[in-house]
Amino acid sequence: MAKPMVPPLAAIVGLLFTMPVAGFAADQRVYVANEQSNTVSVVDPAARAIVATVPTGSRPQHVAVDPQGRFFYVTVLFTSESDDLVQIFDVATNAMLTSVVVGHEPVYVVPSPSGTRLYVASKAANTVSVVSVPEFKRIETIKLKGKGPHGPAITPDGKTLLIPNSRSGDVSVVDVERGNGDLIKLPPGAKPVAIGVNRNGQIAYVTDAGLNQVHQIDIARKIVLASLAVGGHPMQTPTHPTRPFLYIPCMDAAAVYKVDINTWKVDKVIAVGRGAQGVAYTGDGRYAYVTLSRETPHGKVAVIDTETDVVETTIPVEEAPDGIAVLFGKNQGG
Repeated sequence: MAKPMVPPLAAIVGLLFTMPVAGFAADQRVYVANEQSNTVSVVDPAARAIVATVPTGSRPQHVAVDPQGRFFYVTVLFTSESDDLVQIFDVATNAMLTSVVVGHEPVYVVPSPSGTRLYVASKAANTVSVVSVPEFKRIETIKLKGKGPHGPAITPDGKTLLIPNSRSGDVSVVDVERGNGDLIKLPPGAKPVAIGVNRNGQIAYVTDAGLNQVHQIDIARKIVLASLAVGGHPMQTPTHPTRPFLYIPCMDAAAVYKVDINTWKVDKVIAVGRGAQGVAYTGDGRYAYVTLSRETPHGKVAVIDTETDVVETTIPVEEAPDGIAVLFGKNQGG
């Protein structure tokens, strides 16, 4: 009787390292905007590998995904103000469908919770362009009182847009139905970068690269409640989808600062790599993906298991990865 064939140990180990990670839906994707490569890397989170590289316009800054899973959106910066765009891509094919001219230097795009509107913050124009979906027409331009709008967020009910103004050191609070808004002043020296909102839409969290802090804001009262020191040059700050934490990438610290929003303390500092910038979560919150824009020779994405706060791996992408978004996940702006 012939003995059964036993594969060599090396083959078994190799197979284990190439098997998909359990717990991911077959259609899940992670989108990474590579600013210096003029591309978006499409990553399969189960295989932890790039499955497509999508050409974009010049200097893609931020990427967002449609809440219904139909489209992904990329802000691109050209030398001519009339060519500053948000580009719209089909999730199923990665093909570019169309583009919309917006204000000068568009740095972030945020979809409404319903997916029927896009809000595009333009840093040089001091505006937010409102784009209808799926018509993809610019239907309104909101002129802000603050200067240098950056990483906005929208409340879960879709009624209030919060925009950090990096050049005037304040936060615009805009009623999206009326188009008007107020300003929340931050401490002197503030250079706000991005905003996250808690699940009930009452409290916002603002990263501040001027003071290296994160500020807690009462949205209804329009006041700063508290401030907390974090690492150098904190960047994006979407709230964790299921637990009371912020995972804040800090560019100059090469780390992610995990903040407990209940105790308002730094819970942990997670070393991730150089140039930690964007962050996005899987829908269940199990994994956080962090872009590492200063890694060489190419950028990377760090994969953090938020149950253990361990970096499980890094995924090579292209040059200077900036914005990041997870299909059906929790992303900057939401």
